[in-house]
Amino acid sequence: LVKSNFDNYQRASATGTVTWTQSCTWTTVAAVQEFLGIASATANDTAFLTTCVSAANSWCFRRRVSAGYHDNLTSAPDAAVLLGTTLYAAGCYRERGTTGDSYASFGDMTGPPLMTLGRVNQLLGIKRSQCA
Repeated sequence: LVKSNFDNYQRASATGTVTWTQSCTWTTVAAVQEFLGIASATANDTAFLTTCVSAANSWCFRRRVSAGYHDNLTSAPDAAVLLGTTLYAAGCYRERGTTGDSYASFGDMTGPPLMTLGRVNQLLGIKRSQCA
């Protein structure tokens, strides 16, 4: 039996804080406005839309990283991923002021159903088997 040099080392649990500092810029406010077919009415709308775009870029990038993809931060890997990121940002924006089960509406009946993550995941290419 050969004794390893590593047998004399003391091991300890790693502690600390993990900070995510990467900034993804796949979709833009202009792309989401084009998708929605509207322009921001107020500065507050623009600020919220900017927040939604930033959150969508971050979320979509992190989801693809966790699925094993190695993407460029500044350009979407393909048109499907770009559309998925734009769709997610638009969905976040449209959920503003809702109760969580439908989009805000002035009609007596509820609006269309909320965006499904199934479509976004499909466009992002995640939640599917990975092949080696």
